[in-house]
Amino acid sequence: MAHIPEDKLLEIREAASIEEVVGTYVKLERRGKTLLGLCPFHADSKPSFTVSPERGIFHCFGCQAGGNVISFVMQYHKLSFPEAAAELARRYGISLNLKDMGPEESRRASRRQLFYDLHREALAYYRATLAGTDGGPAREYLKKRGLTPEIIQTFQLGYAPEAWDGLRSYLQKKGLPLDAAAEAGLLVPRASGGYYDRFRDRVIFPIFDRQDRPVAFGGRIISEGEPKYLNSPESPLYSKGRLLYGLPQAREALRHEDLAIVVEGYLDLLALRVHGVAPVVASLGTALTREQVRLLKNLVSRVVLVFDGDPAGAKAMRRAFPLFGQEGLPVRVIALPRGMDPDDYVRTHGPELFASPWEAAQPWLAFLLDGLVEAHGLSIEGRVKVVEELKPYFTVLQDPVEQGLWLKFIAERLGVSETDLRLTLTRIDTGPRWNREQGQGITINLEKGLLRWILQNPAAVPAEELFAWAEEMEDPLVQDLLRLIATHCQDHQTLDISFLLDQLEEEARKRELCALVLGEGEFAQAQPDSVAEDWRRALRRRRLQQTQKLLKEKLALNPESLELLAQKQEIDWQLAALKSGGQYPHGA
Repeated sequence: MAHIPEDKLLEIREAASIEEVVGTYVKLERRGKTLLGLCPFHADSKPSFTVSPERGIFHCFGCQAGGNVISFVMQYHKLSFPEAAAELARRYGISLNLKDMGPEESRRASRRQLFYDLHREALAYYRATLAGTDGGPAREYLKKRGLTPEIIQTFQLGYAPEAWDGLRSYLQKKGLPLDAAAEAGLLVPRASGGYYDRFRDRVIFPIFDRQDRPVAFGGRIISEGEPKYLNSPESPLYSKGRLLYGLPQAREALRHEDLAIVVEGYLDLLALRVHGVAPVVASLGTALTREQVRLLKNLVSRVVLVFDGDPAGAKAMRRAFPLFGQEGLPVRVIALPRGMDPDDYVRTHGPELFASPWEAAQPWLAFLLDGLVEAHGLSIEGRVKVVEELKPYFTVLQDPVEQGLWLKFIAERLGVSETDLRLTLTRIDTGPRWNREQGQGITINLEKGLLRWILQNPAAVPAEELFAWAEEMEDPLVQDLLRLIATHCQDHQTLDISFLLDQLEEEARKRELCALVLGEGEFAQAQPDSVAEDWRRALRRRRLQQTQKLLKEKLALNPESLELLAQKQEIDWQLAALKSGGQYPHGA
């Protein structure tokens, strides 16, 4: 791990409240001193993700993810430790010297920041071009599409002119490296050398990340030519399956409505926004991914899909249904007339259909069943085919009551026996499912119980004694953590759990530490000094039991040894005294 000064890490953690940072990605509800939410790292249908603002840590009791605020940013954005620390420092206005990060991490962080700068400058160029003399055709095109100046401003639309070197020349004049612009997907290398603009004669739709930074662009050609839409390639900043178009602009509406309308394209979204439909996001021209569904799950409790009214749109929705089922996120469908997309529909019929979208939408399984019946009919062969194609979708229903209701609905629609239908739909290999039992916590033995108590009461035992206890531990994890705690308490006279996490390089150890701190079960409300004495007795009892076992083994080999018998008798007396809570009667 590259070295970042402790005081700088402390400054970052103090500024970057874990409640605030995690709350940007996960909908959290307060439960006593902790916050609960659906885990963003696995298919979580019941809140198993716990955040402790008091201790500055998080832990999921489903998939065992855990750590502090820096760890969360690392895991969510797939960054290294120094990159995550640098990202939080940037967000909260903390100066972080790249030289503190080590040469390789410094280079990566510097390169990443350069990509952000390039996208910011590219957006400024595209917006200025749309507003300037070269932007006339693009402004006319947007006007014909019904987009208002307010929408153009809110979504920061731009225009890439026909010239092959417009952006290239602009970036060059700004002194920005063209090779980095090509790596970021803004320029394309020429076979003969040099670079040319990726986007030409296109209306530009900037794509923003969760921190409202431009990280990619989509372009719609305004004249004849192919492809009609062109998007930025994947880059160190941009993965199309992890973001949603229009999310920053929809954030407040999503929170207020607790519902998201998901469409396919940029102009579908903008047309709905023009007509006052606010809680809408777009899937960036790709089939919805698990990461996008998880992103939605942590923002809203319901989703309505409104894809194009054509076979491709229906297919894209069918591919998304299992993801919603596996993530436990309720989803419905508004099926548009054949051949219409949301843009066409709202301009022809107005926005009334979207005034109460959940009520206007069709349950996803009913939509799927309608499509299968239309495709295969209700002949005997057709109904067998419908049931066969329903199988993989039916298995994602996690609630037995919901399964039962849908079984009855499907049986009535197809005119088949509910009992037979149940046998057919459930007599299959459902594939690997998440075993929640494996994530209910960790086995708490004497050593881990001791470690958990120390984590909650670090001042109850002197550091010197903690060092001694560490040497007695048989579990290497507990031993290492006790040594680390003792060192930290000795140096700082307090215990900062979040700091401890930064000292651990192995993710498994971070996860187990968080599980110990946030695991269920509290110690009796006794005085820490009294409980410390109990732990001393417990450790002494274990030492005596280990000695007793060794003496028994020796006596088995030499049963006539009076010395061994005397030693065993004394051990037995000491154990009896400990069990009764009394003192060993010296000299007895």
